[in-house]
Amino acid sequence: MILIYSGTAIAQPNKLDALKIALSKTSQPKATVSITNKIVYELRISNPDSAIKLGEPNVLKAHQINYLYGESLANLCLALAHNKKANYKLSEDYCKKAMAIAQQLQNDSLMAASLLNFATIDENYGAFDSAFNKLYAAIKKYETIKNQDGINKAKLVMAQIYQQKNDLKNAEKILNEILSTPKIDKNIEVSSLHTLANMYGMQGNYAKALAIDDKALAICDSFNIIFFKSSVYDNMANCYMYSGDAAKAKIYFQKCITIDSSFGNKKQMSDTYLNLGSLYEMNKQPTIAIQYLKTSIAYANESGYKQGEYAAYLSLSNIYKQLNKTDSALDAMQKGYSIKDKIINESSENKIIELDKLYQFEKKEQQLKLQKSELSKKNYLITTLSIACLLIISTGIFWYRRRRLQNKLALQQQIVAQQAIATKAIIEAEENERKRIAAELHDGIGQMMSAAKMNLSVLENEINFKNTTTQHTFNNIISLVDDSCAEIRKVSHQMMPNALLKFGLTKAIKEFINRLDDSIIKVSIHAEGLNERLPTNIETVLYRVIQESVNNTLKHAAANRLDISIIKTSDEISVLIEDDGKGFNVQQISNAEGIGIKNMLSRVNYLKGTIDFASEPNKGTLVAIHIPL
Repeated sequence: MILIYSGTAIAQPNKLDALKIALSKTSQPKATVSITNKIVYELRISNPDSAIKLGEPNVLKAHQINYLYGESLANLCLALAHNKKANYKLSEDYCKKAMAIAQQLQNDSLMAASLLNFATIDENYGAFDSAFNKLYAAIKKYETIKNQDGINKAKLVMAQIYQQKNDLKNAEKILNEILSTPKIDKNIEVSSLHTLANMYGMQGNYAKALAIDDKALAICDSFNIIFFKSSVYDNMANCYMYSGDAAKAKIYFQKCITIDSSFGNKKQMSDTYLNLGSLYEMNKQPTIAIQYLKTSIAYANESGYKQGEYAAYLSLSNIYKQLNKTDSALDAMQKGYSIKDKIINESSENKIIELDKLYQFEKKEQQLKLQKSELSKKNYLITTLSIACLLIISTGIFWYRRRRLQNKLALQQQIVAQQAIATKAIIEAEENERKRIAAELHDGIGQMMSAAKMNLSVLENEINFKNTTTQHTFNNIISLVDDSCAEIRKVSHQMMPNALLKFGLTKAIKEFINRLDDSIIKVSIHAEGLNERLPTNIETVLYRVIQESVNNTLKHAAANRLDISIIKTSDEISVLIEDDGKGFNVQQISNAEGIGIKNMLSRVNYLKGTIDFASEPNKGTLVAIHIPL
């Protein structure tokens, strides 16, 4: 089982691999910050330690280049990662920084996400009233930007708070509202089902709880959501434990450990070993229970999970007391209370740690610059000596081969140049033909159809119709002519949009997106650095490539959301197009029979750019485009 889950865990982050490839292909500071934020966000649940290690220098980098949006998002991603590790004070500090910048930018999406994180911190502190105030504020902002997933996330936290307050009626009502949402995000659906099952387990209705957990597991299996299966298995194990079926409880607790160990989630492993200790204590096997509790303490200590360490020490003390091992019981209790003291003092300690980290980052950055300078000098000296030696040795060989290489290179350059000329001619001819056909449709056929409609309308007043049927047929003819005029205008606009010719790429893309049905797919676009017009050939090619990618998503992906990011710097344009659809096998691109993707590849190659696709079945699709300027 470990091998199976480990294999799945390794296969899962293909989206991460694609983002890392995109990161390696760009040297532009803004694009680097943006892609790194996406990587940190993806890592925040499965590997929060790695997310924090990658995210902390990214905050500094965004600040150094004065990239406010990227800095706010970087702080927010760090806040989410620290929240997963139960470092609530650090999470709150980073979230405050994210919120301050988001308010400066008046960005509803960032403000709503920050409010949601603040609410989860309040929930963990037990400040439920404060949490509800923040959740309502977050929902209001999510409603403004029509982000249903955000609304559902906020409602899920509300339901979990009601559950903790033992107000199961309100909790169940909210969870059913979430689950009735059309096209619900599968991660949110699994979490909602798990919370609902947990509630039924609290009420002793184990059969219903297990039935709901089975439904959640089916979704996890269908969409390969491995990480959240651990929470479902944990709920099932507790149902079996408290219903008296210790054997099944052990099986499902072991499944939790298998999944969590594959992701390196030591905090969750600590909780599971704590539950196993309780299970063996209930079954009068104190020796085994003690071993599991000690393992729980070790994992809690490694992950900094002080609440779990405190709970395990108290359980351990209780077992020692039952075994009449007074000294061991007292020792465990003292260790537990010392952990509790650390939790109480954690606020000031974490602040000191945060300041120290910031100081260390700046210090390391200065050391790195100094090391690079020294290394550059050494490399320069070594390179100079090496080149001198190589020149002495290879001068004769160089002159002998030079002419042959020049001839070969000249031939290759001619071939490449001819291919570039041919490609350019094809694309320009295609665009010119589009313009010609669009003009013919609009100015020629369109005008003729409009004239025909006007003449028919004049005739309507002069013809004496024999009956209403004849008049109805005549009116249908006018309607058909009117519909034909509208269709001609639509086709003409699609072939060569006026917005692209008059206002540029961003306006044309937004106009194209605004024509999409919002009830079918939610599309967001983020553009930076496009204040000035791009060369006409670059605008046209990017418009066609983005248009083709969006059309592919609409036709094949069955996606709920589509995010488009266009960032222009002094010497590069980066485009990221990401959907949450059903994905496809990227290896089949080279064998594709359709001309859509082939056209995208040839157009990007024409601009000397690169295009990468990252996708897997049921895991969405990411298209990364880089165009040098």
